[in-house]
Amino acid sequence: MNLENLIERAVSAHATDLHICENAVPRIRVDTELFPFPGASPINMDEAISHIFDNLSKAESDIARKKFEEGKDIDCAFSVHSGSRIRANIYYTEAGKAAALRIIPYKRMTAEEIGIPFSAIEICREKSGLFIVTGANGSGKTSTLAAMIDVINASRKVHILTIEDPIEYQIKSSVALVSQREVGIHAPSFYSALRSAVRENPDVIMLGEMRDLETTRTAIELAETGHLVLATLHTRNVPSTIDRLISQFPANEQAQTRMMIASNIKGILAQTLLAKRSGGLIASFELLISTPAVSNIIREAKIPQLVSAMQTGHQYGMITMEESLLRLVERNVVSAKEALSKSPDPQRLIQYMKESDKIPIETMRDILK
Repeated sequence: MNLENLIERAVSAHATDLHICENAVPRIRVDTELFPFPGASPINMDEAISHIFDNLSKAESDIARKKFEEGKDIDCAFSVHSGSRIRANIYYTEAGKAAALRIIPYKRMTAEEIGIPFSAIEICREKSGLFIVTGANGSGKTSTLAAMIDVINASRKVHILTIEDPIEYQIKSSVALVSQREVGIHAPSFYSALRSAVRENPDVIMLGEMRDLETTRTAIELAETGHLVLATLHTRNVPSTIDRLISQFPANEQAQTRMMIASNIKGILAQTLLAKRSGGLIASFELLISTPAVSNIIREAKIPQLVSAMQTGHQYGMITMEESLLRLVERNVVSAKEALSKSPDPQRLIQYMKESDKIPIETMRDILK
């Protein structure tokens, strides 16, 4: 079985990921769990990797082949005949060559289908500021940002510049002009692409990841100088996101950085994916919206108080992760055990469930055993 057929079968099985390696049965990830691919045999890795490189543009293929021959990992994205797009990481292991393939659906989900809170979608109307989507790897951050870009693309006459590694969703210009740049192909790094962004006259900048100090510094400066910057971070929740942003900077710059973030942050959306009772995945969110009170908390370095601000900020659309998880359990969309496994504060979530009149007593007995 060649790689193209294997990918098509993985798409049909509603897999989110496909793993292949030397002398091993391919595995697929379905609803967060990894399974051996039924009926599949070990794949020829040289042929599979060659197939991936052949699906790239000539410039991308030449760069990828050279880097891989030098023993470097490869990050790239390509399309298959069905229209699905694949993000691939190709690497070496003790057992030989291997690849992890993320399956990006042909039809990307809308903001409503993902369930992005309305207050987060409203940020798409902003002219400037910084909005961060955060969560663990594989939590759906890219899909969320793509959905927000789609909202802007369909409603605002602006120039949207995306800086990605690699480009996952290919977005065609609509009401807006969309320019997508890929790190390693169109620019050597996130920082260099971001540094030259001002000369490209964007109104909205989507930054795939704030990986280093200089990229973070430039993103904050661009938000302050009249651009709407949407970016991702690999942090678990809202407080840790603010801490991570500030702690990247040298100690003598942190006070000034805190002031800049307090003035320019528009919101932070933390998310995680859960397995639904009926099969498939659903996102749960934690949302912080900038208010004068939130800005003061950040400015005064009282970051733990952000949780209380979200708990009392429902009128602004704010929500904590525990409140979001509770709603999913109350609607019987996910099990209580699944929700607890993804909660940053399980004891608080248990207390919420105890106080809820929408959760059966039997459910509470099961989780408290």
